[in-house]
Amino acid sequence: MLSQSMHHVTNDPLRQRIAAGERITPEEALFLLQEWPLLDLGTLAFDRKRARHGDVATFIVNKQINPTNLCVHACKFCEFAAKPGDAHAYSLEEDGILASLNDPDLAEVHIVGGLWKTWTMERSLALVSRIRREYPHLWIKAFTAVEVDFFARVTKNSWEDVLGAMRGAGVDAMPGGGAEMLSERIHQELYKDKMGPDKYLAVHETAHRMGMQTNSTLLFGHIETDEELVSHLFQLRDLEDRAPGFEAFIPLAFQPGETGITTSLVSPMRCLKVIALSRLVLDNIPHIKAYWPTLQLETGVTALSFGADDLDGTLGVERIMQLAGTGAPSGMGIQLMERLIRDAGQVPMRRTGRFQRLAVEGIKEKVAVSC
Repeated sequence: MLSQSMHHVTNDPLRQRIAAGERITPEEALFLLQEWPLLDLGTLAFDRKRARHGDVATFIVNKQINPTNLCVHACKFCEFAAKPGDAHAYSLEEDGILASLNDPDLAEVHIVGGLWKTWTMERSLALVSRIRREYPHLWIKAFTAVEVDFFARVTKNSWEDVLGAMRGAGVDAMPGGGAEMLSERIHQELYKDKMGPDKYLAVHETAHRMGMQTNSTLLFGHIETDEELVSHLFQLRDLEDRAPGFEAFIPLAFQPGETGITTSLVSPMRCLKVIALSRLVLDNIPHIKAYWPTLQLETGVTALSFGADDLDGTLGVERIMQLAGTGAPSGMGIQLMERLIRDAGQVPMRRTGRFQRLAVEGIKEKVAVSC
């Protein structure tokens, strides 16, 4: 049965159109997600990745900084957030944060945390300014659309004002967190106290029109339907058409922990299908990341053969998924990252925050296509 199905797909006009680089419709994307064999979908996605990025898979030496997990919101899916007095509540101090960045290999710092009165916009931007002064070479990716909106509301400023202040302090790009699933139904069910899909897209569009690069994300494996997942991808594709600025897309597999929303992790097959479909739909977003803290190491590495071109980074101490009980390590060494990429049949290359490749001695001549 499998061979017959694959033979049918191989000769399908839809396959020929995808192989030719043509855009697919939401209806076709839903059909691919629900009906196509995983390996056939993965082959098309890998071919698309290879045509764009060659045989290279990139990663960055980065550190994630989560200044506090104290948060005014109580999203049903989040086990990172805390209230004062909770056993897992914490707040970091600036001196300790700056000291943790003293690593000659470090290329990027990623700052995202809870929304709390002790970490005001002024304090948050002062931290960025200190990092920029003391580590001028670092790419600073900081503050999600949710944080931008929080800062705007608390200071009674516009998103443009907040984004301008961020850039003035030294922020280079915005991370993609806070998208969750771009569905108003899911917004009301799982995180109704936090900004919804329309505001998320509007903040990112504002950043793009101001010349700031951003990432985009998807949280899947909870209560979403296939139709909602596909809609999420096309809302991102439409925004990128309208106001370019997305540098990467990162599908995040939901970690159920003790939330009670679901009792099992997303299957590896589902993760790989989402990665592959993302590569085929998001033809205008350059990079698809296999974010190993949520996909798990094995699936993340396998995703490099299903359309992903980047394994994100070494991360240092990653707290958000650790508190959700991911089971993945909190950080990864450079040598292990390189070995995992080679094991996936790819050429490993470190990169900058701008996705510029840093040639590795002895393999530069193997790079087929530059970013």
